[in-house]
Amino acid sequence: MKTFEFSPNVITTIISELRDAEEDIRIALFQIHNREVFNVLNNKLGEGVRVEIITLPYDSINQDIQAEVTSLFQNVERNGARLYFCKWNVGDPERTNTAVGRWYSFHGKFIVTDKSAIALSANFTQAEELDAAIIFKNETDKIEEYNRKFEELIDLFINENSGHDGTIRQRIADLEDDPSLFELPRIIETETHRKHWIRHYPSALCPVDIPVEDRLYLAPFDCRGRSFLMSLISEASEFAYISTESFTDTEFSAFLIKMRLNGLDIRVLSGATSMDFQDRMNNMLRELLSQDIGIRTVEDIHAKLIITDKHLVVSSVNLNKINLGFSVTNRYWRENTESIAVCSDPDILKDAKAQYLGVYNESIDIKNKLAEKIEGIVGNMLTSKFNLRSRQEVKTLFARLIIRKEIEVKKFVFDVGKITAALMKVFNKNIVERNDFLSALILYYLSERKHDFNELNEKLNLLNTEVDLRDLLAQLLDKNLIEKTDDFYKIKLDFLLGGGLINEM
Repeated sequence: MKTFEFSPNVITTIISELRDAEEDIRIALFQIHNREVFNVLNNKLGEGVRVEIITLPYDSINQDIQAEVTSLFQNVERNGARLYFCKWNVGDPERTNTAVGRWYSFHGKFIVTDKSAIALSANFTQAEELDAAIIFKNETDKIEEYNRKFEELIDLFINENSGHDGTIRQRIADLEDDPSLFELPRIIETETHRKHWIRHYPSALCPVDIPVEDRLYLAPFDCRGRSFLMSLISEASEFAYISTESFTDTEFSAFLIKMRLNGLDIRVLSGATSMDFQDRMNNMLRELLSQDIGIRTVEDIHAKLIITDKHLVVSSVNLNKINLGFSVTNRYWRENTESIAVCSDPDILKDAKAQYLGVYNESIDIKNKLAEKIEGIVGNMLTSKFNLRSRQEVKTLFARLIIRKEIEVKKFVFDVGKITAALMKVFNKNIVERNDFLSALILYYLSERKHDFNELNEKLNLLNTEVDLRDLLAQLLDKNLIEKTDDFYKIKLDFLLGGGLINEM
């Protein structure tokens, strides 16, 4: 039996699954802080249930709760649990302000007991966050599969191998004889990391073009997170609904825009802040909104989730560069260790879609959040430039107007780009010349409404460049892209339909 949940109560549901275990509990999780989880594990150990946990070292835990959580781990270990700490890291911490020297590369999230296999986006923390989980109850094949994945992690990162933790170093060395791949970054000085750092992986270790199947993947060793998730969304024919704690990756954003241009209904639930890339994120969100991609936000969102008309994914992957992974060079790939669970059961897809839309429809329009970020700028402008004080309501309304105008500008840019691309197909060219652009601009204005010669001339004169409007119009008429009725020019419907522009603009 399969069940899916998308709610702030995922941890409570998983705790119930842990209580049902009679023989084994194996947890592979980025962070475990929840006191009730530890209580359940201690009770299960007292009942003779075997407990194994793969997680991060104690110094990854926030300082304000580190001592308490460390004590909880030590207590469960004294009661018989086997703890495995994944000390490996990958990448270059000089690129980010977040948790330098404390976080590690393992970010996966899955659990397997003798009764169930569980893929989740949640960590076991004390916070009540919006999360997702899929539970395979009493499905022997899934339980065996998730057990194999747990053992793969132990083999990769934990068991002693030629003086190192796990086989990962040897697997890299077998592909690339380059000791610099294991050098500690300059700003990392602690001995904790000295034998556990990987700059990046040989590309051959991280497969591409992996088919989408109903199973649990460990990225980047079973697939590259970025290409796999893009492939999965590309298979959709109707919709892609996404939830992510954070979204800063511009390449993935550009991919979603292309999918939207292909007619896919795309909706995103995302956090509205980024510790490292706020300006990039703000600009990217405006671009997505300009292409009619719905974006909303929820307080305390943590779920990493993709639902399409073909597949459901519950994962640990945020839409960020290191979570999705990226090519450092053609030879090297860099990515955290992430879990990606796929399910294509039609009943689960139907339920997941309904749950997602229920949350989405009650969530906060991201445009209002973007406006909140510039309310202070609006107030300061009125004060410094015009010596005016303003009510909060005025700042809010003014900021929302600015956001909508900024989105309109980005929409204008994309719309002109779409028409230019369609026009170049007609001309059978791949280099846009000056007159091509001016012709595309004429078509853009005519796609809004019909214009006479003077109206078009007035708009093009804004460019402060010489324009032979009569010649451009004659060429467009000759190509049967526009028509003239009385004194007015209008775009031909055949061009809008043939270029796929009607539903896009």
